[in-house]
Amino acid sequence: MYLDCVVDVPDIPGKITHQKKKNAVYIDFEYERIYYPERKYTIPKRVTIGKQDPDNPERMVPNENFLKYFPEVELPVQKSTIRRSYTLKVGAFIVLQQIVEAYKLPELLGRYFNFPDLGLFLDLAIYSIICENNASQYYPDYAYNHPLFTENMHMYSDSKISGFLSQMSDEQSMGFLNDWNAARDHREKIYISYDSTNKNCQAGDLELVEFGHPKVDLGCPIFNYAIAYDTSNQVPLFYEEYPGSIVDVSQLQYMLDRAYAYGYRKIGFILDRGYFSRQNIEYMDQYGYDFVMMLKGRAKLVNELIMAHRGSFEESWNRRVKAYDVSGITVRHKLYESDRNDRYFHLFHSDEKQTWERSALKAKVERMAALMAPYQGKVMSVPESYNQYFEVFYDQDGTFLALKEKEAVIERELKLCGYFVIVTSKR
Repeated sequence: MYLDCVVDVPDIPGKITHQKKKNAVYIDFEYERIYYPERKYTIPKRVTIGKQDPDNPERMVPNENFLKYFPEVELPVQKSTIRRSYTLKVGAFIVLQQIVEAYKLPELLGRYFNFPDLGLFLDLAIYSIICENNASQYYPDYAYNHPLFTENMHMYSDSKISGFLSQMSDEQSMGFLNDWNAARDHREKIYISYDSTNKNCQAGDLELVEFGHPKVDLGCPIFNYAIAYDTSNQVPLFYEEYPGSIVDVSQLQYMLDRAYAYGYRKIGFILDRGYFSRQNIEYMDQYGYDFVMMLKGRAKLVNELIMAHRGSFEESWNRRVKAYDVSGITVRHKLYESDRNDRYFHLFHSDEKQTWERSALKAKVERMAALMAPYQGKVMSVPESYNQYFEVFYDQDGTFLALKEKEAVIERELKLCGYFVIVTSKR
């Protein structure tokens, strides 16, 4: 990718070569020479670092390799051209501009960014929303035909954007989040939706990335990030980033400490089952925070409770929740044996969900059996995941012989299809 700026061709005798291809002259940099003693000659290693400026042979348009081999060269921060589209797409921008002003973001961000950088920061934020993209190399295309917050709508190069983002400090981020959350009405009872995910990272040696438990394992180190929302007003409250080795269960306690430090007292949390642990529940009890947690009926935590009440409410007309076409009851029970408080388990059943889940379960078991059929009579190890639904048979030398369905296990899971449970700390 070529940057939208021009620089001087490096003056390094013997290291810079010009190579003409079609209508362009490419600039190559010799970064290494390798001597082969068996052949008694040296082979230079070259990489293209840009292409010659057609208007000035002493200048060149750099690419990403130039940034790698010449990091000390200061690139121009403004685009080399200032062409703008004759028409600007203003609709979404006007809506987002009103939101920016309503939440007084220029005032809050102005405490941590100087005036030119503040405009660029807001432009990048709006660009990521409108284009649903955060790649800096595509930002100039957006700036070409959209209004901008920068002074006189200056268009900056992607190299300037990369430098700007890399120089942002934790102090700026944390300072803004402190002010943002301080402005909230902490007397109001709110429910916070909190979730986290992880991203594979190929960026190199970063302190934040570690090998952990990614949802999609590409063999790369990962980093985790999370965001907390006010579900009533749909307003983001704060975000977190943390090393890839920290699992969701551990991270929740850090988040609770942070919410308390921001001054939130009358809040509840909407969580998924990935955050469940005895320590986390006790931690929320310690702060006096409520929680709402949704679980599938086949989850180990609740399947015994469902089996105990199965058949007592599914066909009762007065147990229907008409708006969602489900039936349900509420029972009090402890989350775990040593739980000091009774929790409320809201058990629901959906006929539509039951039909879909049963079909999916049957298809899954049949597909698993079909996948292993070609391997019968071969020396191999059947994946561990098969042990849930099948007994696996081998002979003495490790040859895979057959699968036998665990009928009782499959029948039990079929009975649990269509159920889901919402666990709450209060009724």
